[in-house]
Amino acid sequence: MQVRELRKAYASPSGATLEVLRGVSFALAAGEMLAVSGASGAGKSTLLHLLGGLDAADGGSVRLGEIELTLLHGAELARARNEQIGFVFQFHHLLPDLSALENVALPLLVARRKPREARAAASAMLAAVGLSERASHRPGELSGGEQQRAAIARALVHEPRLVLADEPTGNLDARTGAGIAALLSTLARTRGAAIVVATHNEQLADACDRTLALEDGRLRREN
Repeated sequence: MQVRELRKAYASPSGATLEVLRGVSFALAAGEMLAVSGASGAGKSTLLHLLGGLDAADGGSVRLGEIELTLLHGAELARARNEQIGFVFQFHHLLPDLSALENVALPLLVARRKPREARAAASAMLAAVGLSERASHRPGELSGGEQQRAAIARALVHEPRLVLADEPTGNLDARTGAGIAALLSTLARTRGAAIVVATHNEQLADACDRTLALEDGRLRREN
């Protein structure tokens, strides 16, 4: 992924312009995991939303392989998100009436994959995150860590090029969060996905290949 001079500003209640991102640039290789740190309100979630095409940038570009995401709109953008990008949020957002297997298979069914094929891929992905024995359980029957592992499986089941994780350990205790950090790191390497993680968690940042700090709308290298 290549990000160049990405910019985003919002109008404040007073009518003034608030510049959140002031020319953010970085590159990310397949299989690499990048942590983006920064204070609350620094713009980490905004950055992830722009990278994933959930919001439109005011300037700059996001290139994923041969796809210029910032030039896509409507159905083309929706298709690119569904096929190329996986999302993991602080809250797992699993559908409560579906089993873990059904939740993980859902992105493939939306992409019109055959049900048997989708279930097989979801089952394999649940095995990869250590949840084979919980496949038939609904989210309410899973622990917080298991719910987040299921959400990670859902984000990776369609083999995206890019995974965006916004505070994925924010609602977990330290031990469970460490397990999620290790899992993301392992999956990045074994599945070749580039992963960008917005986090305050030092353990999670340490599990990444490098950390960039977002300050005053710009990124600086931490490690």
